[in-house]
Amino acid sequence: MAESAKQQPLPPLELHLLDKPLYGEASDLESSDERLEKVNALVSRSDYVDAARAAEALLRQGVYDVRLVGPYLLGLFIEGGLESMPVVFHSLSKTLLLNWPSFGPRERKDVFADGVLRWFLKVLNKHLEHHERLKDQTWQRWSLPSNREPLEQALALSEEIFSAFGRVMPRNGCEAPFRRLSQWLEGHLASLPTPAPPDEPEPEEEPEEEESQAPSRPAESLRSASSSAGPSMPISPALAQLMSKLAAFDTLVERQDFLRASVVAADVLNVVEHFDPRVYLPALFSRFFAGLSTNAEQVEPLLQSTETLSFRALDQLYRVDLETFLAQGANPDGEGE
Repeated sequence: MAESAKQQPLPPLELHLLDKPLYGEASDLESSDERLEKVNALVSRSDYVDAARAAEALLRQGVYDVRLVGPYLLGLFIEGGLESMPVVFHSLSKTLLLNWPSFGPRERKDVFADGVLRWFLKVLNKHLEHHERLKDQTWQRWSLPSNREPLEQALALSEEIFSAFGRVMPRNGCEAPFRRLSQWLEGHLASLPTPAPPDEPEPEEEPEEEESQAPSRPAESLRSASSSAGPSMPISPALAQLMSKLAAFDTLVERQDFLRASVVAADVLNVVEHFDPRVYLPALFSRFFAGLSTNAEQVEPLLQSTETLSFRALDQLYRVDLETFLAQGANPDGEGE
């Protein structure tokens, strides 16, 4: 009986311990606290699920310490895979932006947070890249179309998390591993098969007055313009969110609500300062990076020879006349068609 009781599967980790508003006072666990030492010992042995459960037990008791955040979130990911990413990102956002005053320890909190979140992001990146290399059953689950929506929801929060690192941890080391994580998720999202669209009914004819009206939302405006101007590309979650913020700024200025407009302006200016086209326009670069990774062994040695005369000459031709640059490659003997 005792053996059968031990074999009973444990319930899954509680998902929403960190993505809700907290109102309690900051905990102040000593580094020598045996409960915290237990979490750290499990982490050091790579017993990540058990470490997450030990962290979860403390969080359930209202012990909110930044040193528990990394082990707990890693456990959520290990149990839930890519489908857990919205909860993981939302929990990060709430911890850094809304609930930061409720977390301990009181002394050197930013240093401890930097250490544990940097560890969490690096281990998470290694997990993702490990299964990508193996192409195992976990990878097959991650490659299902059902992962598209969770990834879109998570990536919509990536920029606010990125900016939050600098606000609460001025000397943080989390920006690089988090950017690496976001770029991996963007690339994986772009690789997922798109579900077949449902059959749409024939559009009804609309009055001419309505046809002349501009689309009411920025995303619709961009799609309308792209469909009439030429090729289009899917709008990433980060770009859609940025467009919504720009529209919100316009609305607030029109209302003369300059206080709220200044809040939006500060956020948009921060996005511009840290603008990464790979996050906002992933579809534009996915083919480039796929081709570069596939042919890296052939391209990399040539990148070490950028000071040779042949490379410099081609570089100048590329900059002044792209069509001739391509035509020479198609006709290596210099013969025209």
